Amino acid sequence: MAENNANASNSHLTPEDYGITTPAATDNTNAAPNNDYGISLPVAPEGGIPAYPGNMNNTDNNNDYGISLPIAPEGGIPAYPGNNNNGCNNCTVWPPVTFPIFPSCPNCNVSQSNAQVRFLNASTNSFPVSISIDNTTYVNNSRFGTVSGYDRVSDGFHTVTVRRASGLRSVLLQQTFPFTGGQRYTMVLADAPAGGLTMTQVSNDGCSNMNYNTGCYRAANFSYSGSSYDVMLYSHDAVFRNVGFREVTAYKQAMAGTYQFYVTNSNTLSAIRELPMIAVGTVTGGNFSNDPLVSFQTNISAGNRYTSYLIGNNWSDVGFRVLTIED
Repeated sequence: MAENNANASNSHLTPEDYGITTPAATDNTNAAPNNDYGISLPVAPEGGIPAYPGNMNNTDNNNDYGISLPIAPEGGIPAYPGNNNNGCNNCTVWPPVTFPIFPSCPNCNVSQSNAQVRFLNASTNSFPVSISIDNTTYVNNSRFGTVSGYDRVSDGFHTVTVRRASGLRSVLLQQTFPFTGGQRYTMVLADAPAGGLTMTQVSNDGCSNMNYNTGCYRAANFSYSGSSYDVMLYSHDAVFRNVGFREVTAYKQAMAGTYQFYVTNSNTLSAIRELPMIAVGTVTGGNFSNDPLVSFQTNISAGNRYTSYLIGNNWSDVGFRVLTIED
């Protein structure tokens, strides 16, 4: 179990394990990181238009995508991601970004006496943390955007402790959760609204009765307090609406295939419909009411469940990104 178990099926995965290389830092140390699985998008200055990728006329703080990175006003609060430029009928849409899908645990056998648990670090803290259950360490040196493999925990109540991985190793969070034998959980570490850290227990056992050639898909928002997003298709139909902070949507059936999704700030118009099922080739036309913050592609295989986690923000070094995980 945990650190003493070297079995590959229980190893703790990071994007680097899948051959994803994070680009070396540039001279602009304040720029949000730009990698294969997430990009930090700009916030339009007051009265201005955001610079989308492909606009290479900006010479200040450009990264590989030609994105003008947001800077907080002097003495002010950094702007939240996105803008409220409604009615943008001819907005330039950047090339879609393919995000990695982290596999679950193909060799893990779930029994009624043990649950399966893994940890996702969505906290924007710059320092790594270690996470233990009771007196056993399950994750060490966890950083933003990393997810561990599933590991076993016995049925019952257990105390989860988060500490700094180095230095004084002070306790940052300690909380008790119930774990039910035969169930699988993702424990999400995120920034608390009032400062510090918070942890949310997410069950991964819904959507078990799938139709032929379908999988299941959902979204979860662990970016920052007060945020709310819509997850849209290219057809401008809403897959999920008004996904608030620490909210995990219900699974929806999705026909097997590759989808291009867009994340926008939530639109409060009740007339916008939410699709009851996700299907490739759904086209109804229309325009985005709010400009997309990020686009990403996800491949959904028949018989599998997936969750896209919206994490990070545009005023920290880690940026705003999407992490899709097979449940």
